[in-house]
Amino acid sequence: MDFHSHRLLKSSAVLLALLSISAFSSNVSAKDSGNNIEIKTNLDSATEPEQSGWSSSKKYRHDIPIQFLGINDLHGGLERTGNAWFGATKYPNAGSAVRLASYLDNAQSSFQRENKHGHTFRVEAGDMVGASPSNSALLQDEPTMQALKAMNFKIGTLGNHEFDEGLGEFHRILVGGKPTKHYNAAEMAYPHRSSGLQIVISNVVNRKTNKTPYNFKPYLIKTVKAANGKKVKVGFIGILTTTMPTLTTYKNYHPYKFIDEAQAIAKYDRLLRKKGVKAIVVLAHTGVATQTDAQTKQTSTSGPVVDILQKLYRIDPKNSVDLYFAGHSHQYANATVGHTHLVQAIYSGEAYDDIIGYLNPKTHDFAAKSLVAHVFPVLSAKQDPTVKDNAKVTAIVKDADQRTAPIVNQKIGEAAIAKNLTGRDKNNQYFENETGDLVCDAQLAGAREATAKQNLHVDFAMTNGGGVRAGLAVKPDKSITWGAAQDVQPFGNILDVVSMTGQQIYDVLNQQYKNFGNGHKTYLLTAGLKYDFTKNDDQTQPFKVTKVYGNDGKPIDLHKTYHVVINEFLKGGGDYFNQFKTAKQVATAGVDTDVFMKYIKDQTKAGKPIAAPKLDHKHFVAGK
Repeated sequence: MDFHSHRLLKSSAVLLALLSISAFSSNVSAKDSGNNIEIKTNLDSATEPEQSGWSSSKKYRHDIPIQFLGINDLHGGLERTGNAWFGATKYPNAGSAVRLASYLDNAQSSFQRENKHGHTFRVEAGDMVGASPSNSALLQDEPTMQALKAMNFKIGTLGNHEFDEGLGEFHRILVGGKPTKHYNAAEMAYPHRSSGLQIVISNVVNRKTNKTPYNFKPYLIKTVKAANGKKVKVGFIGILTTTMPTLTTYKNYHPYKFIDEAQAIAKYDRLLRKKGVKAIVVLAHTGVATQTDAQTKQTSTSGPVVDILQKLYRIDPKNSVDLYFAGHSHQYANATVGHTHLVQAIYSGEAYDDIIGYLNPKTHDFAAKSLVAHVFPVLSAKQDPTVKDNAKVTAIVKDADQRTAPIVNQKIGEAAIAKNLTGRDKNNQYFENETGDLVCDAQLAGAREATAKQNLHVDFAMTNGGGVRAGLAVKPDKSITWGAAQDVQPFGNILDVVSMTGQQIYDVLNQQYKNFGNGHKTYLLTAGLKYDFTKNDDQTQPFKVTKVYGNDGKPIDLHKTYHVVINEFLKGGGDYFNQFKTAKQVATAGVDTDVFMKYIKDQTKAGKPIAAPKLDHKHFVAGK
């Protein structure tokens, strides 16, 4: 469900070799030909730079030191870790809320030592919750909200996953309200407390009232005081990607209208300037991509954020947007577009943004050229034993683990061998992974069972790669737990059985490569069918499907009608698969999470322990 191209690109060397990627070298400038806007890309390392040089500068002795610490896309990652990629550099086992909290505290302490009267803002750019591991998801992500409170995050914006269970449910956990429906016993007993987080969102309005929902604010103004009593106001504007109809289900996005990002920023930038606020920060759940060419080592920055900022500069060349915190694409980014600093801190606490500078009380803006932006990895205890785990967040995580353990640790099945199945972070070169194919096998089996009494045969299964959130963990004794299965399929989407002609199936399989051409990098996983594809001499669709056939090897008939099980997200055109909207729904087959767990149980009970599927559903044919 996410724009997560960096992880996909890292795992797809063959496709990348065929896709021509242009890049600029690290720390060099480029200009957009249409706007003459300079774009500069930077690469950070794990070493935090010495800050005393700028903090003691006589040039800024009358100004107010300020620091912004930012994160994005935490996704309930209380303990989850992964590989943090900074260009071609990998930091293994990075992340987790516990380590993140310590790194943020250290960064703020370092700033405060040099600037006793400085001020720090901690901000987030959306997707703090949703698609979460079991210890957060089973408690409706309330432990994650409490972890954010313990980390002193005060201002944030909405991401698409804040809508996963309806925006009303996110608002409930934000303010600490009681559950509006019955969940599991652990969630019902969890202490429901306000997170203290203020949400700013300027481009989401209720479709009926045209008002910002739940009394969220389109912008916030915070006043920073100097030691001598002088004050400077800082403005914060919140933005959500307008691609929401492709990112969540109809019932979750349809109550709202999503206003053009650049136009919303321009509107509130002007309003803030009229109020005398010239130091302006945007918190935006919009993606950015940083690509490093494997051969030349050159690096470039592109993606929706760059497009949005370029449009903003066209609308208002004199805008005062100084700092833009991005999210959604789960990548590292540190660049400048025009005078705007742009940062993004990967995913799941694997990194954090650290921006320092000065506010000028005379101009009421950032002092000229004073902003210094960095993104740093959150290293594991093994890589950086000098940083100790944060005690407050550790207690929150431990409590969540204890409350969910009776559910999470339930054994539901067994694997053939004691080895984890690969997930989307380890896709093969054709965008297949073992867990994803297993999910499709489960959905096909579940749909056939659910429709057996209807005399309706389900032929194939398809699901979106982003909907399979993790690889399937297998314990040393070969057991598979409830928690491991839930981590794979956390969304709880309804499975729909639809009728599609063979031609429609070709069209939707080709749609994923049109998505590649459009820069979205969304893909499908399948069961019951396989296909051949080859290079296509068309930049808008770099590959094309040449042959689709069933597991029996027989080609599908373009004019025949087949039954395909998909999730409700895809049925609504999610992940840019608009072709599914034309498919006629003929049945339902349960909830994806439940179907996956039942499949594991049934296979184990039948004496067929779970084995890694062979990754042979997609076959690249060269030379055509």
